[in-house]
Amino acid sequence: MSQFWEFAFKNLFRNKRRTLSTATAICVGFVGLNLLGAYIYRSKKALDATSVYSAQRGHISIYKKNAVEQYQVKPRQYVLTKKDIEEIQIVLKQYGDSVDYTSTKLSATALISNGTKSYPVVVYGFEPESYKKSLQQKDLLLWAKDWVIPSQLENLDIFIQNPETISLTQRIGEVMALDYPFKSSEYLQLAGKNLDGDLNAINVLLGAEHTTGLQFLEDTVVLLPIQKVQELLSTDSVESFSIYLKTFSDTNDVIQKLRQHFDKMKLNYDVFRFDDVAINSMHQGTMGFLYVMGGFFVFLICTAVSLTIINSLTMGIIERTREIGTLRAVGFKVQQVIELFTKESILLAALSMLVGVILSFMICEIVNKLEIKFFPPGASQKILFILNWNVGIAASVFVLLMLVTWLSSYLVIKNKMKVKLISLINDSGENS
Repeated sequence: MSQFWEFAFKNLFRNKRRTLSTATAICVGFVGLNLLGAYIYRSKKALDATSVYSAQRGHISIYKKNAVEQYQVKPRQYVLTKKDIEEIQIVLKQYGDSVDYTSTKLSATALISNGTKSYPVVVYGFEPESYKKSLQQKDLLLWAKDWVIPSQLENLDIFIQNPETISLTQRIGEVMALDYPFKSSEYLQLAGKNLDGDLNAINVLLGAEHTTGLQFLEDTVVLLPIQKVQELLSTDSVESFSIYLKTFSDTNDVIQKLRQHFDKMKLNYDVFRFDDVAINSMHQGTMGFLYVMGGFFVFLICTAVSLTIINSLTMGIIERTREIGTLRAVGFKVQQVIELFTKESILLAALSMLVGVILSFMICEIVNKLEIKFFPPGASQKILFILNWNVGIAASVFVLLMLVTWLSSYLVIKNKMKVKLISLINDSGENS
């Protein structure tokens, strides 16, 4: 068996030019797929982190049954009351080893005014303590620090110190003709309907700034401690309950157990994962696009690699037709000849991709050190173009291209083995 590999290795150098061109095609394909995978991997990690921490969804969100569809229409009917929160917290005690912390959220539509100008906004209420914890999470700072502006990290305690503080985006400040940077002593008013449909208004203090990370939300979303949003809506209830886990890997397991527990106890709650399309269509849409794009490029690169191998191997077989006949004549079985040629292709692919591992890693390091910034589709600001090289992705691409190599070479040589032995021996090498 080892002699077969040795023989196959030596055969790679019989036509160095063809071997080099084939190896280059495989190496370039491998590097291309690795870099594409590195970009998609980073994008998913960034979207996961922003969905869980920046958007305050947590790893798991719990709503009243059908509240995602009906809350805006019948808010009073679909809020989580204090009794509901107590029931959920009792259930969560069973998962204490997985849960890091929890929080609640409440949203409302309102008009924001500075006395001279009014503007419609969506107000997201959050718990100041969980907001502070979320922005300090290592996953957020590692994968999506670009989605958090410096002042957010500098003023982590501002909502704890003063629950009346409201956070605006820079674009809303421009629409409202507010001085930038925002003055912490300026009072604004929020007006809207409470849960009973009556008009209500509250005073808030301008003092913080944030970014949603999404261009179409930059002129819409304001952040406010949940106590003030409850005051605006004249309620002590909340819209959703967020669960932050210690690790992302526990998410599906905890969701499954919660659903089973709620069904068993006949509790009227819906449980959603942070990237569920029902509550986070942006995540699904972005990753869906990247996966489709990635799949298209995988198909193109695998096809190009396969055709290169087929072309190279076909030319090699034409030149070595008489050699194949001789091997058959001296006792080599058909399967052994197929195995020899297949091993040549596998060795070439393996060596090419080992070089590709080094090249792809170096390219990722160089690109990251250049700190290139770009505008992703729909983003509210430029972010760093980062490629996170990943061993798992490199291994997956290695296996994929190895399968493509093996299948392509196997089919070509197996087809040639259908020729009769006497024809192989008499073949001058000018015809296949």
